[in-house]
Amino acid sequence: MTTHVRISSIFMCLAMIAMSSFGFAAGQSSEFLDIHPELKPDPNRPGALVWQKPEFDRAKYTKVMFEPLSIFLAPDSEYKGLNSDDVNALAAGFRDAVVQSLEPELPVVSVAGSGVLYVRAALTRVKLKKPTRGLLGYTPIGLVVTAAQDAAGKRISLEDAVLELEARDALTGEPLAVIVDSHPTTKASGKEELSWKSIEDAFKFYATRFKSRMLAARDRQG
Repeated sequence: MTTHVRISSIFMCLAMIAMSSFGFAAGQSSEFLDIHPELKPDPNRPGALVWQKPEFDRAKYTKVMFEPLSIFLAPDSEYKGLNSDDVNALAAGFRDAVVQSLEPELPVVSVAGSGVLYVRAALTRVKLKKPTRGLLGYTPIGLVVTAAQDAAGKRISLEDAVLELEARDALTGEPLAVIVDSHPTTKASGKEELSWKSIEDAFKFYATRFKSRMLAARDRQG
C-alpha cells in the first residue's frame, strides 16, 4: 500500500507523466489523478505526456488556485522517514519557485471563482534514500527559504519520482488538462540526475510555459 503524505502548504505544480526508464509504464494507472484521458508525448518536454481539452481557452483564465501538494511514497522506497517538517520545508521551496514564475501576470489565489484555473499536483512513486554522507555533502533544495528546508534537501536523497498534475475550471469543475512527467532530470553535471533541484526546475518550466501561452492567448483576443 503506497504511503500517502498530504502537504499542508499551498503549492503549485504544472506537471506531467512520462514513458521512460523511470517511468509511467503503458497501461499503468495513476493513484492520484481523477482525470484519465489518453495522454500523448509532449513535443516540448522529452519524457512527458500531456492532454488538454480541445476547447481549452487559456485566455479566459486570469488566476490560479492550488490544492495542497500530495506526496506518495513508493512501496519499495528504501527510506520512508519523510516527516512533516521535511514535507513542509520542501513544499515551501517548490511553491515559492512556482509562484514567482507565475506572478504578477498570473496571480495565485485561495478562492474559487470565474476565470480561476484550479490545479491539483502531486509527486508520486517517490523513492528516497537516506544519505550516508554528512549534511555538507549534499546540494540543498534549489530555492532555500529556511534552514530547515536547506537541511531537508541535504538530508534526504531523491532516487525516483513522478510529477502529476490535473487542471480544472475552478467554478464548474470541468476537466481541462493533464500533464505527467516521470523523467524530471537535469544534466548539470554532464549526466542525467534526479534531485530536489531538478524537480523544482521542472515545476518552474511548466509554470513559465503556461504563463507564456496564457499571455499569448490574451494578446490574440485583445
